[in-house]
Amino acid sequence: MAKTFSEVSGKQINYEIVGRREGDIAECYADATSARIDLNWTATRDIVAMCRDTWNWQKKNPKGFRTNLSC
Repeated sequence: MAKTFSEVSGKQINYEIVGRREGDIAECYADATSARIDLNWTATRDIVAMCRDTWNWQKKNPKGFRTNLSC
């Protein structure tokens, strides 16, 4: 994902793959089979499109969204 994000953003992303930290989960993945079966939903974007859309949004909203919630 870091490589793809680097490619779509045109920015070098420095990263290092290291061992898990204490408390990290062993594996993390997604399987959209249940969404397809139960909701008749399938993804329409691949990882390149998702990274590109995220980068474009971030460029347009560098400070994110303002919230009107008072805590």
